[in-house]
Amino acid sequence: MFALVFPPQAVIYTLLMGPLGVIGAWYNLISQASTLSIFIVTISLMPHIQRVAYDAVLVRECSEDVVLMGKLRRYKKLPLRVRVSEYLKAISDLSIFPFSLLKLLAFGLIYFIPFVGPLIVLLFQSSRRGVKAHGRYFKLRGFSRSDTREIHKLNRPAYMGYGIVALWLESFPFVNMYFMFTNTLGAALWAVDIERQEKQAAEKNAIQLQPLTALIDTDSNVTNQPRCAITMMETPETPTSPKIDQKNEEKAKV
Repeated sequence: MFALVFPPQAVIYTLLMGPLGVIGAWYNLISQASTLSIFIVTISLMPHIQRVAYDAVLVRECSEDVVLMGKLRRYKKLPLRVRVSEYLKAISDLSIFPFSLLKLLAFGLIYFIPFVGPLIVLLFQSSRRGVKAHGRYFKLRGFSRSDTREIHKLNRPAYMGYGIVALWLESFPFVNMYFMFTNTLGAALWAVDIERQEKQAAEKNAIQLQPLTALIDTDSNVTNQPRCAITMMETPETPTSPKIDQKNEEKAKV
């Protein structure tokens, strides 16, 4: 790679930057090699590392969450047929298809622009990098592709911010593998915070709904009472005078 890529890059950078172009071409070559190595590791090793890291962090930090822990306990190794079908569905995301290949070539050409090119590529790839960091979490929650896209649209600034920092750390040569692992741990801790916020929101909604449910229960008890069970007040007896009583006795004697 050094013999094929460095000479033309050194010529271009020297024409644009002068004597410092050789240093710029050397740094750009190291960055490209680092990007290529990250790409290979992401496809081959990163899924396993991400799964182990996510499971370890969630088991340690979310032990009180019954729902998520139940999903982790019930998570079993899928059979070969199911895994092959998932790989076939995910082929469109790989870089071997024409559209993805053209996008990869476009990013490679933009990367050749001195100083500005890497920043442009970083901005374009940051949002997608953030969503991929939560891929394991989405899988554990059982989210579909449409759900993932909807979450991405609603939280695009947050994912873009995470992706910018993650890609910037992973761009440093020789230590990029270490930062890939720490970025995965950071994404898992972010998922833990999301779970806690959702749990707190659910508890708050449950507390707010308690007075309403109590009111509904009292209304149902009132409506279930028999409608004829109304206590009528007894009419007081009207007192009779002694004169009226004597007249009634005389009429009775007659």
